[in-house]
Amino acid sequence: MVTISSKAAARRRNGRIKLVAASATLILLILIGFYLLQWFTSSVLSNGSSSTSLNTGGIKGSPQSKQRILVSLTKLNELIQLSPDDTKKESIFLSTATKECIPGRDDNGKDINPTTHRKRECLRHVPLGKHIMTGEDLEERMKMQRPRIGIMITPGYIPTTVAKWIRHALKQTGDSIHMDIEILTTAHVPVYGYGKSHGYSKLIRVVTLPLPLAVNDAYYYSMNELNDDNDGGNNGNDGSFVMQNLDAILDETKLQYTVKPSSQTVGSITELLLRWHCRLSHVAAHTAELTLTLDNILKHPTDTLETILTFVWRQDWEWEGHNHDRIKREERELYPKIWKGAAEEFVASEDGSLQPLLNQVSLLLSSSTSDATTFGETIQQSFASEMTKSKDLTSWPCPSFWDGVDNDYSGAAHKIANEMTPNCRDGDPYARCTVNKDRCEVKMDAMCK
Repeated sequence: MVTISSKAAARRRNGRIKLVAASATLILLILIGFYLLQWFTSSVLSNGSSSTSLNTGGIKGSPQSKQRILVSLTKLNELIQLSPDDTKKESIFLSTATKECIPGRDDNGKDINPTTHRKRECLRHVPLGKHIMTGEDLEERMKMQRPRIGIMITPGYIPTTVAKWIRHALKQTGDSIHMDIEILTTAHVPVYGYGKSHGYSKLIRVVTLPLPLAVNDAYYYSMNELNDDNDGGNNGNDGSFVMQNLDAILDETKLQYTVKPSSQTVGSITELLLRWHCRLSHVAAHTAELTLTLDNILKHPTDTLETILTFVWRQDWEWEGHNHDRIKREERELYPKIWKGAAEEFVASEDGSLQPLLNQVSLLLSSSTSDATTFGETIQQSFASEMTKSKDLTSWPCPSFWDGVDNDYSGAAHKIANEMTPNCRDGDPYARCTVNKDRCEVKMDAMCK
């Protein structure tokens, strides 16, 4: 009996051990499954090529988050091909939208300016300004003379954030070398004419790509930040043509409570953005112009900023009223090699953080991707139509900003066109508005007869 009882107890103990082992194995398998599910959700679904809903929220500014945004930009570009039947058209657009004129590089070749039929120049004219009302003589005006740097942006949260980043860097480095410049951030295109007509010394063009992201950005910005004025935008709104508020940000509330754009609105904004680039590409034929793309800024912020500082602070100004023969070569070549360290220092600082830009891109990417299937065909059709109308963005003059905007009943296209019209103001001390097409643009006259 004792033997039988002992065997029974042993069997019970073995059974309990097996039960415990099976339970532990089951728990372990559940935990493994849970962690695999988390990994699959965060890695595969957010980064997989088959997903059309890109998870770009919750950006904290880490390299991984930045990389996720860059991947999402690529996916959006693939999702909406601007010219699916003709890749050459898209290449032409990208080439035009990123056209530059870099002193010492693009004016040393054999290119001929198509407008003047002369050797291409990258002019860096520093205007004296008329200052008619103040009555200063030439000598006094020369004391106030400053290089004028135009940061050219399309209306939008992304380019506005980039412009603010550039302004901080230029202000900080300018103070360090005791160089005073005037920085003007605007969406208004320079007036037509040669390099001394528009009143800028050098231009920096900020380009948001892919185009569907720029369209979406311009729409939400126009609906939340721009006024319904009818007097040529800031050209007559407050006596200024520069953007006054560079602190405007897009948040979840604005995104949620702004009505979605119609197909007509998306098409009109697409056309306006192409016309803006048509105008800026003409300016790059004769004026020093640096072009920055969103992906390059995100990928290489330090290198991008070094390029900006080298471009702006290169001592190659063409001072109106000065004798250029008296300017020593060593003065022209001042500060040629110090900008890498300055760029590294600024990017590492609080003012140089790309966190605000990452946040804006993240929000707009999510919205742009969700709307891609709805508006992809509209963007493609508008792109094709505008490329034909502008002769692949080479026509002079470029199509009017006001052509077709009245078909957009949301008012967004009208407000954006207001912001893009040329700075053609009576009495402007720097710009010389001599081409009638520019005067028609300010009057909202698309026909310009």
